[in-house]
Parts: sequence; structure tokens; C-alpha cells
Amino acid sequence: MAGFANPRLLRTPLLLGLVVALAACTPSAPAPESAAPAAPAAPSAVAAAPAAATASPGTAPAASPATSASAGLGQLGELRIGAPFGKAPGDKAFVSHGMREAMEGDCEYYDKGSLPENMSMMVIADRIARFEVNTPFEPGQEIAESAPGAEVTPFHLWVGMTVTEAKRRLPAGVVTSPHAYNSPNGDYLTWTDKAANLALRLETLDGLVTSIYWGQPDAVELIEGCA
Repeated sequence: MAGFANPRLLRTPLLLGLVVALAACTPSAPAPESAAPAAPAAPSAVAAAPAAATASPGTAPAASPATSASAGLGQLGELRIGAPFGKAPGDKAFVSHGMREAMEGDCEYYDKGSLPENMSMMVIADRIARFEVNTPFEPGQEIAESAPGAEVTPFHLWVGMTVTEAKRRLPAGVVTSPHAYNSPNGDYLTWTDKAANLALRLETLDGLVTSIYWGQPDAVELIEGCA
């Protein structure tokens, strides 16, 4: 028996070798969270602005100035240029000026009803043709601030304002032509939206706006209304 080695003594070095080998193969523990690299900073508001301003697919683009203006030229409250007039129950509330009977024609003026104060409406062949502003002030009197009713007038224009201020508010493309009766001291300022078939005209005298009307281009060009 003296020639044989003790089995327990032989196993001890083997076990130690296995422990060392396993320790070398075991992956190291993850670093604490505090040691993790910082997340990249969020883009600044200035850098993010272009992305925010880009419309997503399917989003309608903002209305162009001409489109916005056309909405104002084609409608006044529930009254619409080109709409039939005279047979709806509410139409009886409007007051006729008696032009049709006096002139034996198909053109008539109305006010009251749902029209704002100091405004009237032209109806041709029983269809709404144009809206007009009637000033309560003395003709030729300068009105420095917005007059009553200007909030519903296209571009917030009013009778009595200066031509300079009116031109500042009007869009590009205004055509200036001599007034039929007051030239050279008076003009017509006409803006037409051909796509919508609508127009706006201002009459001026001595640097002031004396009349404002808008609607169908052919109705706007009538220089004496129904006459």
C-alpha cells in the first residue's frame, strides 16, 4: 500500500485547477448604472423647429391670402353671392328699396334683415349679386378709425378711410381706373379673384374711400348700381 498515492491528495490540485479555469471563463459583472455613458442631449428647440413646421401627410396646407380673401368676398354671414333670394322664410325680413318697381327691371336693393347696420345688398334676377357699405357719415369726411361694420368688410375696410391706408390693406393686383364722374380727383380701385369669379371695388375722392362693394365682377362694375 505504501507505493500508492493518496486519492484525496490527488483530487485537491485538480479541483483547484478547475476553479481557476472557471473563474477565468466567467464574464465580468456589468458596470453599475452610474457608470453608463450619458444619453445624447435632445436637439435644441431651434433645431427641432423645421420638423415641427413640416405638415404631416394628409394635412391640408394653410389657406393662401387669395383663398382667405375670396371667402370674405363671397359671403356675408349666411348670405352668399349667387344664392337665390326672395323665397326663403327669412327673406321677408329684408326691406326693399323699390328699385325693381321704379325701373321695371330685374335688379333690386335690400337692407335690414340679417344685414349688418349701414350695409345693403344688390339682387339681380332673384340672386344675390353684391354687398355694399353705406356710410352714416357725411360724404368726404375722413374717418381715422375703423367705422361700425368694418369687421365684416373684406380686409376690414371702411368708408372714410384714406386711400393710402386702404391700399396698405388690399392684396397685390389692384387695378386703378378713373372715376366715371369724379376724375381726376376720384378713382376706382378694383381687385379681382379670377379663380373664384369675385371682385371688390372701392370708389375714392380726394384721397378718401367713399364707397365699398363686392361680389360678382359684372355687378361690381355697375357704376350706378341698379340704375
